[in-house]
Amino acid sequence: MARPPLAERRVTYGSVGGTQAVDLLQYPPRGFRPLQLRGRVGHGDARWQHAVEQLLTGGVYRGAGFAVRVVPAAGEQDAAHYLPVSYDEAGQPVGAATLEVPDDEFSPSGERYLRPGDSIVVGPALGSRLLLPLPGRVVLRDEAEHRVLLAVGTLAGHPLSGEESFLLEREPDGGVWLTVRSFARPGSPLWAVTAPVLSAARRTVARRFVRALSGPIEGGTVLPSQRLQQGVSSADEPPALEAGEPRPDAQDS
Repeated sequence: MARPPLAERRVTYGSVGGTQAVDLLQYPPRGFRPLQLRGRVGHGDARWQHAVEQLLTGGVYRGAGFAVRVVPAAGEQDAAHYLPVSYDEAGQPVGAATLEVPDDEFSPSGERYLRPGDSIVVGPALGSRLLLPLPGRVVLRDEAEHRVLLAVGTLAGHPLSGEESFLLEREPDGGVWLTVRSFARPGSPLWAVTAPVLSAARRTVARRFVRALSGPIEGGTVLPSQRLQQGVSSADEPPALEAGEPRPDAQDS
């Protein structure tokens, strides 16, 4: 049976937002395996601005070696902008519920920012063709002065079922850190036979995400640590960090 158009598909798991649970690693949703990795991606205002832009435009995927296709959310899919019935002080309704589609937001370089409800397909590509499409839906986006969060849930057609979140944080000393958290299980019995491969791939890709945000900033000076990073040949190696910094901490239960 043909799958519905991407924009009409629902996420393939029930615990939407579950990557934000404090005890995710100890108590993931039943049947799912959690993973967490945290790594330092740089320091200072320029690094922070670069990392935020790359995260919110899908550049974190491109930097990890994937092609990216985005289908913007339609109004009925963008629950974050539902405006409920309004009432006066006496409790009488004064305004009907509405569903507004916000104006698109763009980065300084002109790229559109992702927003909740957007569908996003990533994967390795050959020319303009995606070899293994990995469809997802942006389910969370939250921004504060020193904290930016983006979470993506899987759609039908993805080999995994689950959610992945990216949390960028700027520490008081100016250090910029990325935390990748996810919970997942094979999306079908067919993919279940490759569960060990999928688990290893999750760890590898999480490391690539950290490396993607710690790469050279366009127009900026290449730091010694970044030269080392560019020389890493194995895709499964953690990113090279500045001297004295801890390596990314990956946890997979």
